[in-house]
Amino acid sequence: MNVSKEGAKIILTWRKDDADDVAKARDFFRNLTKQGWLATRRSGGLQRILDFKAEYEELIFIPFVEGG
Repeated sequence: MNVSKEGAKIILTWRKDDADDVAKARDFFRNLTKQGWLATRRSGGLQRILDFKAEYEELIFIPFVEGG
């Protein structure tokens, strides 16, 4: 599993054939989404992801902006 930052975004990558990598990535996904981060995936644009799937192999987390 690899975590990197691109500005305010967090990029998570893992190997779908490595059970340990998948478990760590799933936990990371759950933790960030519980904190209010928006999970997305590149698919001709950004597509919101609500459920973790090992075959994605990459997710991009975007923070919600608060303000008013």
